[in-house]
Amino acid sequence: MASLNSIGQLKKIDCRKYCEFEGSNPKSCALPEKLISEISKTLSEGELIVYPTDTIYTIGADIFDEQSVKRVYMSKKRPFDMPVSVSVLDEKMADRIAHLNKAARLLIKEFMPGPLIILAEKKGEVSDLLTAGSSTVGIRMPDHPVAREILSSYGPLTSASANKHSSTSPFTVEQCMKELGSAVSMYLDCGKSRLGIQSTIVDTTDDTFPIVRKGPVPEERILEVLGSI
Repeated sequence: MASLNSIGQLKKIDCRKYCEFEGSNPKSCALPEKLISEISKTLSEGELIVYPTDTIYTIGADIFDEQSVKRVYMSKKRPFDMPVSVSVLDEKMADRIAHLNKAARLLIKEFMPGPLIILAEKKGEVSDLLTAGSSTVGIRMPDHPVAREILSSYGPLTSASANKHSSTSPFTVEQCMKELGSAVSMYLDCGKSRLGIQSTIVDTTDDTFPIVRKGPVPEERILEVLGSI
């Protein structure tokens, strides 16, 4: 499964052979059980993976393992005062890590899976390292079959962009490999990311629902959905 590239022997898995596509976009995936087990073993041993999402490629680590989370920061050379978001499969998984209010649940129902991150009040088991000491955690549900298979099998993962801090967001796995090299144990390749830009971020803990970062989901659509609150 491993492949060679210009920066040496790094493990890159071509997931495209396990996916069905609609045009250039993967619509479904059936990763072999052996590969799922290998990914889960990598994560459970505290190592990092890079996995595709609908927006960009991201670094995956076990969010409940502080050493793994620390590796995410170190691999990116990211300041520890900047929080890392979390990918989840569904609302049930989001409930494991955050207290979801009415606004959060409305946004989940309308826009997820999709290119939106909601900030919600974190639960106690979520490390302060992950949230940079904040009481809120960023949650997203990637709309990508490879990401969703991994989340379904393993559980919530970090969702940090797979690049060095302040570099351009990566939309191909080759960009990630050049940036992160051997800091990541496994790279999962599913071709170019569909959107190639980072998610919209909205803070559901503030009654005014501020847009923390603009992205693919327009502010007016978010406010329209939340207008009944």
